[in-house]
Amino acid sequence: MYISDKDALKYASRIILVFVPFLLSFFNIWSWFGETLIFLALFIHYRNSSLKLTSILLVLGYLLAIVVSGANSFLQIGFSPWAGILLLGLEQRGMKTGPSMFWSLILVALLSGLPVIPTVKVALQPENVQAQITLLLQMAEQQGFLSAFEKQGLSIDYFRSYFASAVSVYFKLMPAMAGIIGMMEMGFAYLIFRLSIRGRREITAFSQWSIPWYAVWIAIIGISAYLSGDYLKANVIKIIGMNLIMVIAAISLLLGCCCFVYVVLHPKTPRIFIWMIIIGAIFFSYYILAGLIFVGLFDMVFYFRKIPEKSKEGKP
Repeated sequence: MYISDKDALKYASRIILVFVPFLLSFFNIWSWFGETLIFLALFIHYRNSSLKLTSILLVLGYLLAIVVSGANSFLQIGFSPWAGILLLGLEQRGMKTGPSMFWSLILVALLSGLPVIPTVKVALQPENVQAQITLLLQMAEQQGFLSAFEKQGLSIDYFRSYFASAVSVYFKLMPAMAGIIGMMEMGFAYLIFRLSIRGRREITAFSQWSIPWYAVWIAIIGISAYLSGDYLKANVIKIIGMNLIMVIAAISLLLGCCCFVYVVLHPKTPRIFIWMIIIGAIFFSYYILAGLIFVGLFDMVFYFRKIPEKSKEGKP
């Protein structure tokens, strides 16, 4: 019996939606790769079926995963693929791609970051921080960095202080980093989905994506929480602010890239200007990255591109 490629993808995506969450929980190997695979199966199945059936299959898969994992390993389950259901549902209801993507990114950041909080609480214990600092000092000594910098007048106390700050910031930002990884998983899968439906459905061009202006309040709340937590010596409020700032910075970077693509594709943009940006990105990558973040952040409010509401393109 002959099975078309379309049917083969549909059946394969159904198997992945139901059995991959179960297998990942059974072997306790949840990872970014497994979640990305579920995201891809979710979008591919929706392309050839309904959102309702896709949601039902995902529910079955996660019910099996929860039964297998039990209460002790519940936090090990990655629930970020449910943000894909939200994205497809909002687009199905007629919401534009930009706002749909924004709310989905917020959800995936929460679903990926919240389970990391217990790990952060353990990691920030003084003995664990000190153990990590000692490990980093030993690695630096083995590589010969300590002796080389000591010859330049830098003491081991300087490195100990530097590593203490770096390790503390790293542990505090773990929820945001987990959230950004979840965003990248969904973004990669959604990119594949957009490429697969190009020419069959009307889609909004990447250069025309926009995010609701009220998203800037995440940055305002994050900065306020960080400053007030630092002033009041409230470490929890400060950590919340740091994570909010990092998450909105990632979203702003995405929007900044949209603005950059719009400028590059605009017919009135001088080619020499584009080459200047490309060369600048090679030698001043950190400045270009920071610039894109600020452009994206301000674009939420001012909408620099001024694209008409009815403007449509049939390519990503």
